[in-house]
Amino acid sequence: MPLLDRLRGRTSVTCTESEGLAGALETVAAFEGRNFKVRGRGIRASHVPDEEVIRFIREELPGYYTYTTRVETYADRRRARHTRVEIHGAIGLSRQMNRYNPLDVTFTIRTEAPTPA
Repeated sequence: MPLLDRLRGRTSVTCTESEGLAGALETVAAFEGRNFKVRGRGIRASHVPDEEVIRFIREELPGYYTYTTRVETYADRRRARHTRVEIHGAIGLSRQMNRYNPLDVTFTIRTEAPTPA
């Protein structure tokens, strides 16, 4: 576990990386009933329900990008489960050549603190 996660009080940190959007869809579906923050190019939204995030991933992301998904799940100090999903979309040869392309996009989806029951 990285030192920064330990200082933040996070436990059971797991990181996975996969090709495509399936990992992001599975992770958001696992956090049913939670609200998310969505950040990306031209998007800054908070208090977004999980159904809307799934719809955004399935329908709003352009199909001509090649997507890589990085998922980090952890438990905070209060034992509440959280996740951070980073979706990176590359266009053209920028991914294979490991070069910067201004047309590439990155979206970050994070869980918000659960509401007390």
